Amino acid sequence: MKEQKFNTAILYDIENLMGGYVKAEYLPQLSLKDIFEEISKKDIDKIAIQRAYANWSDSRLNILRGDIVELGIEPVQMFGFGRGPKKNASDIQLAIDAVEIALTKPAIEKFVIVSGDGGFSALAKKLHEYGKLVIGCAYRKSVNRVFEAVCDDFIWIEPPTAEEEEIVPAASEGEKEFTNPILIAFAKKFRPEEIKDDKKVLQKARDILEFFKSNEEARSLLENVGMNIAIYSQALSYSIKDFNYMRFGFSRFVDFIRFVTNGTDIKLIHRPPSEYRLLMRGQKIAMFRDVEPLKKLSDLHSAENYRELLGRNNPPPWFPLPPTEVIFHVAEYLAEHRNETKGMLIGDITERLSTDLEYSQKEIRGAVISLLNADCFRREPEDGRIAEQRLTFRYKSSLTAIKMLRKAVRAKLRRMLGSVKDRELSKIINVRE
Repeated sequence: MKEQKFNTAILYDIENLMGGYVKAEYLPQLSLKDIFEEISKKDIDKIAIQRAYANWSDSRLNILRGDIVELGIEPVQMFGFGRGPKKNASDIQLAIDAVEIALTKPAIEKFVIVSGDGGFSALAKKLHEYGKLVIGCAYRKSVNRVFEAVCDDFIWIEPPTAEEEEIVPAASEGEKEFTNPILIAFAKKFRPEEIKDDKKVLQKARDILEFFKSNEEARSLLENVGMNIAIYSQALSYSIKDFNYMRFGFSRFVDFIRFVTNGTDIKLIHRPPSEYRLLMRGQKIAMFRDVEPLKKLSDLHSAENYRELLGRNNPPPWFPLPPTEVIFHVAEYLAEHRNETKGMLIGDITERLSTDLEYSQKEIRGAVISLLNADCFRREPEDGRIAEQRLTFRYKSSLTAIKMLRKAVRAKLRRMLGSVKDRELSKIINVRE
């Protein structure tokens, strides 16, 4: 058995992870624990150094304090060189520290740079000069391609508020025509239909796959580089009016594809974190793996499926519901300490609850965000970004807040599915009279 050494340093660029200090769009849902888990999947031996660079005096970052403490990360306080309060020099200090570690701590052989900033390309090259291995870690859609290229390996992470893949509406009759030659040929053969019978919808979905096999350009993609699932989604939404894969019990379009392609000559392939293509069975593409097909329909109206649908931000609002017990205790606490928590930022509220309640920060954060999206808080300013809003719990009764949350949750499910089974809904959020 290989003996592991303490030879790895992980350096987090918090400004990059949160989406910048101005927008901070990822901050409310950002989890350093989730990122650490992805890094841990790599063969990186033991971790000797962890540092996170940010302006920690910014109270919005209190939401990360629990993760910092639990993971044993050293927070490095940074102030900007410019006059603006949003300017930050984290990337500069991170680079200086990395070079210093490389020079003074020869036992550190691997550096994980958690950022997609292109400025770290030069750092990676310098670390290579010292014989060090460099692993990048960032959101695929925002990483600098030069930095990606110079790293020895890369770990892809999902943006906390990443949009789920969705059906792209096709041009309807009288509107702008398709520009993709495959879809142009498809529209000449198939006309939009209103299909109510589920079996006929599934058959139409498989007929479209057969069309792709018979079309010269589509077949070429299927046999060589793979075909982006967006083409399939547009074909579906064009030929089947009001197509909705959720009616079959699937919370993701890719799961619908996994079911429809089962038993056909076409398979679904995936390159992490979120690129999917269709490919002929028997073919392989570098960096893509086969996705296991689904052999039966999901149970549309089940507590498990409800929780999955509510935990997605597409369509909004987002309800990352923790266990019912956590929701009730968080609501009770907020109602009892309404005056003490008045006007606090979401990060401060989460930190206080994490200190006073014996639940994980992730569970507490999920409860607070769910209550927030159910309009259980007053927000100041109303049109501000969540991370910067001052929040005040609206209700003196936790029961009222839970009822509001259940009402909002039920409304989202009804919009998505058309109906809701209250017995199943009660398994994930029940009102205690």
